[in-house]
Amino acid sequence: MSVTNVLVKRITSLVYTVVGLALIQINAVAWDGAGHMAIAAEAFRQLSPELKAQAFDVLKAHPEYARWAQGYHPNPNFDLAAYVFMRSSTWPDDIRRSGSPYDHPNWHFIDYPLVPPMFPPEPGPKPTDDILFGISQCEATLGDTNAEPELRAAYLSWLIHLVGDIHQPLHCASLFTTNEYPRGDRGGNDFYVKPDQRGVRLHGIWDGLLGTVANPQTQWKYALTIEAQYPQSALPELTAHITPKEWSLESRALAIQKAYLNGELKGGTNADSAPSLPEGYTKAAKAVAERQGALAGYRLADEIQKYLKCASVVPLLPANTFTATQAALPAKIGTADASKYYDETMTVTGRVVAVSVRPTVALMDLDKPYPDAPFTLVVFEENFGRFGNLQNLKNQDVEVNGNITEYRGKPEIILESTNQIKVVTGK
Repeated sequence: MSVTNVLVKRITSLVYTVVGLALIQINAVAWDGAGHMAIAAEAFRQLSPELKAQAFDVLKAHPEYARWAQGYHPNPNFDLAAYVFMRSSTWPDDIRRSGSPYDHPNWHFIDYPLVPPMFPPEPGPKPTDDILFGISQCEATLGDTNAEPELRAAYLSWLIHLVGDIHQPLHCASLFTTNEYPRGDRGGNDFYVKPDQRGVRLHGIWDGLLGTVANPQTQWKYALTIEAQYPQSALPELTAHITPKEWSLESRALAIQKAYLNGELKGGTNADSAPSLPEGYTKAAKAVAERQGALAGYRLADEIQKYLKCASVVPLLPANTFTATQAALPAKIGTADASKYYDETMTVTGRVVAVSVRPTVALMDLDKPYPDAPFTLVVFEENFGRFGNLQNLKNQDVEVNGNITEYRGKPEIILESTNQIKVVTGK
């Protein structure tokens, strides 16, 4: 289960690596960045004022803290501490296969083998390099006040991420069948289905159920919705299952019952052979995902309360002093100004000068081609069918609306709907 569609939408969300003009998607990150941020937002809301301050104090030593802090815009919903906490939730996906000393690519999942029709229980194949091992390492490091501050910050980020990962059912399973998947389907990464006109990975569908565009303000509000829909009193699992191992087995059971429909779900081994999903599948899966997200948020808060230790008293955070007058934003901006508005939903104007369509992602450079493009539009494979021939946009002046995210120092907008882009004529 090492690979799907996820940019960590930087802050996200979807992860990809640019090599020259190519962008190679790294598959295997549970929940898109948006989902991780919603879970982190819910957990942060559950923390006491003391724990919020302590978590923020630890994260100040994170290697990405300065960049995260620079990207924060004051708003009435959450302060810098909450923002950094949410941003940190996607960092382990950002660094996958990057060469970072903090990268642990196998910590994101545990491949419990699923063998229909009886699905006998079997252990994960890598007990010293899987999500359970990763969580245990994070717990130990956060409890050690003598550990290096940067390591503690990195492992707090990892814990925030992994408690989210372990609640994505397809990060706790790999389907084995005699003919199609004798070596396992890697958590649905090799199991293709067709939700509309185009075959996509089953894993990617589940990753995107809690959102695919990581906008902190949107995901903060979404966390409130999930929390209201699933209060702790409505989740008996919170008291019945209290260990990460038990959480992983919950997800394994959901993978069998809800993701693979007890072995009845039909899938293909590539996009061309993908059969259509049963009617109502995605709607039912989203309900499962939101319930899992709620469980993850509450359990993450409990993990932090249980394991995060500080050597000294940390002052409480100041009150959010945002005022409405700070909220004024321009109606439209050019590509040169986009980097000033990370995490804001804006309308950006520019000319599409280059279009690169890959099997899993399409990139459109505005105003200048790569590597000098000041702004990029991104469309992932699950949305290709909505846009038609993207090459038709080349040399067109456009207005694009969406959340501006940052990747490797450059701004971009991820397109999911044709309503987000408009060709401007008469210029």
